[in-house]
Amino acid sequence: MNCLSKLGSRESTVIVTTRSANVASITETNPNLRHTLGLLEEDECWSILKNRAFPDNNARAYLENIGKQIAKKCAGVPLVAKGA
Repeated sequence: MNCLSKLGSRESTVIVTTRSANVASITETNPNLRHTLGLLEEDECWSILKNRAFPDNNARAYLENIGKQIAKKCAGVPLVAKGA
């Protein structure tokens, strides 16, 4: 990671995105600038699922109930909701 410090001027910025806390700690230069995302609410997971499963916004009631159960099982993790 030392190579990053040689790039650009002092005003240069490199944004690192990762799901690994270890990678984040290795690459960070200022712990005050780290932003950790929290989990999604159940209705936010449902919104992601609904938009992917029903892009025309045409969900049937019985499928909507099943989708909400799946959203609950996503446990707030966005990648799980997107891939479900």
